[in-house]
Amino acid sequence: MLRIMVREGGSEDFGSATELLNRVWSHRVGSERGLRHTAAAEPPDAHRRYWAAEDDGRLVGWATAVIEYQSSERPGFLQASVLPESRQTGLGTALLACCETHLAGLGVATVLSFTTPEEASRRFAAARDFRHTNTTRISGVDPRTIEPQGAPAGVALRPLAELEPRKVWELDAEAMQDVPGEVAMDDVSFEQWLKDYWRHPDTVLDASVAAVIDGRPVAFSHLRIGPGGRAVTEMTGTLRDYRGRGLALQAKRATLVNAAKRGVELVFTENDETNEPMLRINEKLGYRPVGSTLRWSRP
Repeated sequence: MLRIMVREGGSEDFGSATELLNRVWSHRVGSERGLRHTAAAEPPDAHRRYWAAEDDGRLVGWATAVIEYQSSERPGFLQASVLPESRQTGLGTALLACCETHLAGLGVATVLSFTTPEEASRRFAAARDFRHTNTTRISGVDPRTIEPQGAPAGVALRPLAELEPRKVWELDAEAMQDVPGEVAMDDVSFEQWLKDYWRHPDTVLDASVAAVIDGRPVAFSHLRIGPGGRAVTEMTGTLRDYRGRGLALQAKRATLVNAAKRGVELVFTENDETNEPMLRINEKLGYRPVGSTLRWSRP
């Protein structure tokens, strides 16, 4: 019989929570140090909280709720994850209720979440009045299969570690506004971006690559490396005026080559199913679909 307790989660749970999340979300690239960094870096107006579900002292469920502070829309986000063997026990419902109560107390009008594509997850979300808004394709590639390639004339491929971070922030901020299927990330200050991305402990600045023209980074690919020889190209983008030249492909290719040099054997990337330009780049690099997640919104 399950001996379950749902309680407030804290930093003392982050090690077990990381193991749980990486098991539930099989394509997740996340570390305990990354989870700790995120919790410490977020501003107070994010109002993030965590909840833990224990079965006889073992962590079997984990949930979080937060205000998406990087968007001027300020939606809420919640996520509840339960180990497969502990499902169908009401744990997901209990954890979700904690998240919903928290966000309701903050006056949140719109709540976002994502699930695995399984039918049980679909039913769970739909039964709670969530609406499926878009699907994210998860693709993977072995970076050791990527052949290096020189930069076109007039373009320098340089690691982010060698660049002025403010210029990379300007590039990232513009590119993020055109990512389909996402809430507009249109309110990311430079100082907060430094904390969330540039200084994230899993970000590898000397492996992430930008295409530079006349001293200005105009396209880039951001690499994070987690435990177990896996990594993720978390963001790849190009300034609007420089698109259509293959610069994102060049930057991403160089980033994958660098990942292989660091012993990485599998790199994931996530893209909205409607993001045809990025999906074409991934296909050229040998990425193949390995999974998906469903995005939901309420109302």
